[in-house]
Amino acid sequence: MGGRILGGRIMMKIDDPDADDSARRRETAPSAPSFAPVEPDRIRQCERLFGLGVLTAGLIHELNNPLNAILMNAELGLLRLQKSVEPAELVSILQKIGQEAKRGGALTRGVAEFAEADHYAPNGSADLNGLVEDARKLTQAVLRRNAVQLHRELDPELPELPLNSTALVQALAHLFHNAAEAGASRIRVVTQSHEGKVTVSVLDNGAGIRSEHLPLIFTPFFTTRQAQGKIGLGLSLARRIVADHGGTIEAHSVPGDTRLVISLPI
Repeated sequence: MGGRILGGRIMMKIDDPDADDSARRRETAPSAPSFAPVEPDRIRQCERLFGLGVLTAGLIHELNNPLNAILMNAELGLLRLQKSVEPAELVSILQKIGQEAKRGGALTRGVAEFAEADHYAPNGSADLNGLVEDARKLTQAVLRRNAVQLHRELDPELPELPLNSTALVQALAHLFHNAAEAGASRIRVVTQSHEGKVTVSVLDNGAGIRSEHLPLIFTPFFTTRQAQGKIGLGLSLARRIVADHGGTIEAHSVPGDTRLVISLPI
C-alpha cells in the first residue's frame, strides 16, 4: 500500500494481493505441452511389433492343428506297430506326420521372417486366393467372437503374383479384423484380375467410416476406438505392406457399405 498528496487530498493506493498472485501464476504457469513428431523409423518399429502381436495370436491357434495331427498320427502309428500292419499303411501315417511337421515349421519361419523384416517387398511367388484363405484362418477366432460371416468370391483364373506371402496375409488379416470389430455381421472378399493388375476387395456391412475420418484411417496411431484399447496401427501397416509390393489400397465408405480395395501389379 502507498499514498501521495494530490490537490490537498491524500490519495491512497491499496495493493491488491490477489492481482499480484494472478500475475505470478501467469508467469510461472507451465506452457502447453508440445509434441515432437514421431520419427518414421519409430513408426515402422511400432507397426512391426503390433503386426507381430496379431500374427502370433493367430499362430497359436494355427499351430494347434498340425500339432494335434502329429500327435494323433503318432499314436495311431504306435497302435499299428503293436499289431500286424501293412507297410503301406505305416508309410502313409509317417507321411502325414512329416507333412504336418513341415506345415508347423513354415508357420514359425513366416513369423520369424516378419519379425526381422525392415520391408515387405516380394520374396517369392504365390496364389493370392490361397493367401485370402490363410488370412481367414488367421482371423477366425475374432470372426467367431464377433459372429461375423466371411464369404469369398475368388477368381479361379488369377495368375500367380510376386509376393511376400507372410506379409500380405498379415495385411489381409488386418482388414478382416478391422471389419469384424467395426460392427459388421458379414464380410465379402472378392478377387479379380483386370487391366494388368489384381485386386482384392474387402466389403462389410458395418456402421461405416465417417467422412471426416476417411482420409485419416491409414495414418499411424489414428483410431476412434481408444476406449477399447486400440492403438491405430493395423491399417497403416496394411498400407505399408501393400506399398512395398508396388500396390495401392483405397477405402470407400457409407453406412452399411465399407470397402477397402487392394490393387497389386501383375
